Amino acid sequence: MNKQKFAKRLLVLAASLLLLAALLPATVVASKGPAVIATINLGADPGATAFALAVNPITDKTYVVPGFEVLGCESHLVSVIDNSTNTVLAPITTGLSPFGVAVNPATNKIYVTNVGGGLCTDEPSNRVSIIDGSNDTVIKNITVDGIGPAFVAVNSKANKIYVTINGGCCTSGHTVAVIDGRTDAVLRYIDVALDPFIVAVDQHTNLVYVTHAGQDKITVIDGLTDTVKTTFSIGSEARGIDFDQNGKLLYVAARNTNQLAVVDATTNAVVQAIPVGSRPHGVVFDPDTGRIYVTNRGGCKSTPGTVSVIDSNRRTVVATVQVGTCPRFLDRNPRTGLLYVPNAYTSRSVTVIRDEG
Repeated sequence: MNKQKFAKRLLVLAASLLLLAALLPATVVASKGPAVIATINLGADPGATAFALAVNPITDKTYVVPGFEVLGCESHLVSVIDNSTNTVLAPITTGLSPFGVAVNPATNKIYVTNVGGGLCTDEPSNRVSIIDGSNDTVIKNITVDGIGPAFVAVNSKANKIYVTINGGCCTSGHTVAVIDGRTDAVLRYIDVALDPFIVAVDQHTNLVYVTHAGQDKITVIDGLTDTVKTTFSIGSEARGIDFDQNGKLLYVAARNTNQLAVVDATTNAVVQAIPVGSRPHGVVFDPDTGRIYVTNRGGCKSTPGTVSVIDSNRRTVVATVQVGTCPRFLDRNPRTGLLYVPNAYTSRSVTVIRDEG
């Protein structure tokens, strides 16, 4: 073969390869795996940062509370994000140090716990603020017995709201308040171990799970009778909890061991521990993709945090997404499937993640 023919064939082969590459659909790569599609800065107000958040699927808004993550003193602000445009709307003023937040989709109400002072003052708080989701105004403040209401969870099927009374900065609480979602009055208090912290409700089983700050203990409450059913341990202080789609498994962030504990909901035994990132906090299960998302807060003030993406069938980490500093308690929009991750400290933002599986 002469040099001219050989050169021509090389040119034809190269052109064919370029054409093939151009014709390959971009979605082959783009649709696989999780990706950050937006980072929403919460604005200049020093009281606007991100500790926990809750998505309202009715109005397509996200409500963000600062907790103790502000760089100045305590805050009274709840940030509001319009998810359709990823823009920050006017903030809502509630009580001292908004800490926990949950949406009741049955009533379009948002419940915000105000834990009280802890940074610049030890002023106590015993208030839970209720926001009307239709106009983003506080319509009622519930006074609870005890100080330091910390986290809140909603059982929209039973129309009950559960609030841990933690004791705030300076004492130890030992109760969980049960609020009637119809009247927004406290129905009763459930005695639990000291320092109740995070609360989560499995609506499939009508069981309520309460973690305890500084302890390897999780309290299980029967949602029908609102009485303590049992307690169990996972080998670590627990943080966020979520559930699979049929109520058979719990997914618990094991803060001290940098793992996600998979717990059998029938026996409360840990059946597997999946290594994740440093200091895991928030947990969300996506029933559409069967994936679990865990926020890893890491060093908080210096290094970016991450989100571990876990295949619940294989129980292995399939991806890790870098987000802002100190990511804590995330949420998922059930209508769009998008994940919203709060980033505190210097980031003061919310990361939006899309994962099509």
